Amino acid sequence: MSLTIDTRQTPVTATLSGELSVITLGDLQDELFGLLNFSILTLDLTPLEMLDGCGAQLIAILQQEAGQQGKQLRLEAAEGSQARHVLSLMGLWSADHGEGRVDGHQ
Repeated sequence: MSLTIDTRQTPVTATLSGELSVITLGDLQDELFGLLNFSILTLDLTPLEMLDGCGAQLIAILQQEAGQQGKQLRLEAAEGSQARHVLSLMGLWSADHGEGRVDGHQ
């Protein structure tokens, strides 16, 4: 699992790869919430190979926290990606909201 942050572009883009699951949450939670130091951020979930319900819930909480802090957190998950599939199955990704929003959280 890895979190790569590219600050050379605007907005800053963070890419999450590997696994985001109940097993890895402890290792990544602080890093993910540290992303809220940026006022505008894109979080690319496309490279994730494994995303379970706990990981998806963490992403939803992160999105909600960003909104409460007045930050803009845009999620990317390519069609056909593991992240898009899991978020859709859990009812957290909605095509009506478009790319970059977890359903119910902005």
